[in-house]
Amino acid sequence: MSFRIADLAHGQRLTSTLAAIQARTREAQMAIASGKAVRRYDQIADDAGLLLRARDARTLAGALLDRNQTLARRLQAMDSALDGLVGIAQRARAALVRRLDSGTGRNMPLTTELDSMLAEIAARLNTKLGEDHLFAGSRTDRPPVVLPAGSITVADPSLYYRGDEVRLSARVDEGVEITYGVTASDPAFADLIAALGQARVAHAADDRAGLEQAMAGLDAALDGIIDLRGGLGAEAARLDSIRDAHEAGIAYLDDIVSGIEDTDVPTVMTRLAQDQATLEAAYAVTGRLAALSLADYLR
Repeated sequence: MSFRIADLAHGQRLTSTLAAIQARTREAQMAIASGKAVRRYDQIADDAGLLLRARDARTLAGALLDRNQTLARRLQAMDSALDGLVGIAQRARAALVRRLDSGTGRNMPLTTELDSMLAEIAARLNTKLGEDHLFAGSRTDRPPVVLPAGSITVADPSLYYRGDEVRLSARVDEGVEITYGVTASDPAFADLIAALGQARVAHAADDRAGLEQAMAGLDAALDGIIDLRGGLGAEAARLDSIRDAHEAGIAYLDDIVSGIEDTDVPTVMTRLAQDQATLEAAYAVTGRLAALSLADYLR
């Protein structure tokens, strides 16, 4: 005698299989919705250690990259200030060339021009980024340059500088710390301020020799500021190289983390469709079996 419906053991196996497929379907739906293939470390026992190490390394690299981007902005702001000082020195030099013209130079309003330039110099050297004055050494909470009422005619930073001589440093990579920047007490800035002060006094006294001396001081200041820009450029280039390495490392670590815990959506969608088709077929068969009557058994 043969049976047309499954026995009890077969029914239990069918129920267990359906439950497993249902659980797998729920997991797939959650993976697609969240974008994460795993939610517990016990699901990735073989890769859990690698995942934790990759996450830790990613956190450190991200913190260093953020710090280095802030440092890059500081260097860019300092370079912009130095670029402005180069422009001021060049304008001052052109003004002195006109002043040394024996025909019309004596009558030009050089004092007004020089006063305006000195104010610009102070503003550039008092450049801030956020709450920090960039040319003040470690005393970043206050403007480093305060020009006196009278003319400064000697290259002496103590006559205008209110910062200190500490060059700032930053940890830019594992085991790598760089010292960067420049203070407003640098000889190039002192030369520039003194040259403009000398020109101001010489103009008022109609002192041609004094004007020529101021011109020489301007040339020295201009060369010095250009050298400072070159130094900042070298620091910025080194920092860019380190930042590029951090960005590449972060991309690599993100790939590792993603490969372990992120959902492969096309694969999961295919598996989900297969499981859903299996469930629908199983439910249809179960429904037909449940609808069988005694008459069906006797046929």
